Amino acid sequence: MYGYTDAEALEKRLARLMPEKDRVRMRELVRISASGRQSEQIEARRRTRDGRILDVLLTVTVLRNEKHQPVEIAATERDITEQKRSERERRSLHLRAISAQETERKRIARELHDGVGQILSGVKFRLEALPGEAALSEKTAARIVNVGGFLSRAIAEVRRVSQNLMPSELVDLGLEPALHALCREFKGRSGVSVTLQIRRIPAGVAPEFGSALFRIVQEALNNAGKHSKADSVTVDLSRRGGEFLLNVSDNGIGFRPGEKRSSGGKGIGLGNMRERAELLGGSFELQSKPGAGTVIRVRIPLTGLKDKNL
Repeated sequence: MYGYTDAEALEKRLARLMPEKDRVRMRELVRISASGRQSEQIEARRRTRDGRILDVLLTVTVLRNEKHQPVEIAATERDITEQKRSERERRSLHLRAISAQETERKRIARELHDGVGQILSGVKFRLEALPGEAALSEKTAARIVNVGGFLSRAIAEVRRVSQNLMPSELVDLGLEPALHALCREFKGRSGVSVTLQIRRIPAGVAPEFGSALFRIVQEALNNAGKHSKADSVTVDLSRRGGEFLLNVSDNGIGFRPGEKRSSGGKGIGLGNMRERAELLGGSFELQSKPGAGTVIRVRIPLTGLKDKNL
């Protein structure tokens, strides 16, 4: 696999096949295995004889004597270079698809606001001007007022849809102001109390990461409003070490995650949240049971920062 003959391989130390940054991980893996666990697996990288780097799945097994004392360490490796390359390509394609989706959301939101919204506002303005331009019966004037009310609601709905498609705060001000605006809008619309806590979130988060975190919170709030019958939701976004930590919890009725629900929307929403997190190298965890509310936990590594030193 590495291009060495058997004789050459026997003379090589394992560490010589590793890039420098993987040697520390290997020593830590051996230490953990020797402390009592039977075997451990990690993904690592190896250098071939001609200098190429391979991705490998490394399994370290501790061999013990009859007194359960470690006496030898056996390691097996499997070349997963093509698998990792395929995963990177798939992730790249999905990220481009999400980016295209966000661009299209922005375009539709702008057309709704600048097109349909402006037309409706113009119609309402002309309608309200009619009583001053002609003598109208009391019945006709009342109808104009009534239609004006419908137009006002239509304008407000266009603005709401446009804002949900692409919040102006997310585009113009960034993630934190957008989350505050989202929670205010959700509370006003649903009547559900929302507590938002944001700690140690650095500036300069790449747009695709900010968008993903925003959409996950948006979907979690929508699920809480539609399905949980909660009266309180807590959104907690923080930075710890090298990752974003997002927790969204509610005090609703909860559910059994493995059960199919009568409304398919919840399952689709959970799948969307999981996909957004995993495409950015993160993880998604759902905890819920009947009568105990729901908790969504998301971890996303801080590789989305424009400033990699933060």
